[in-house]
Amino acid sequence: MHPSFVVVALTALLSPMSGSASPSWLKDYGAARQQGRDEQKPVCVIIGSGKAGWVQLSQEGRLSADAKRLLADNYVCLYVDTEHIAGRELAASFEIDGPGIVISDGTGEVQAFRHEGDLPNDRLVQYLRRFADPDRVATATETNPAPVVSYYEPPAAPVYAPVYPVSFAPAMGGFCST
Repeated sequence: MHPSFVVVALTALLSPMSGSASPSWLKDYGAARQQGRDEQKPVCVIIGSGKAGWVQLSQEGRLSADAKRLLADNYVCLYVDTEHIAGRELAASFEIDGPGIVISDGTGEVQAFRHEGDLPNDRLVQYLRRFADPDRVATATETNPAPVVSYYEPPAAPVYAPVYPVSFAPAMGGFCST
């Protein structure tokens, strides 16, 4: 077996794995904030329930490859599992009940984005791209606006009272003119 063949074979095996980077999930909020400061990266806190509850953030039930790559490359990722008391308490401090996401700025001092509930993967990727920008300065917390629900209610049908040109008298002939 030639050494060049082994190198080509190993390269072919490893190349698909490099495109599917997955984030490494921390479980300690203090450690995540410290790592974010040290690496000058925003902290992305995903709140869910269960061993791999971060997938609950996605409406599709799984994080897309783009979302995983953005998380792995640009964020310090923290998963808060609300099955545990400490996780429920941390989620409550973020005022999130159920799945949700909170992203800090690069300093870790300002909450740049928060959303309670799940998101479509394409929208999640948009937010992850926007808040990964190291030049972005957060001054307030942005939220994902709730979808506008509009209910059309047609106007009420008019009620017409009958108009009689002549008066009705219950006499023998029925109608009489006045």
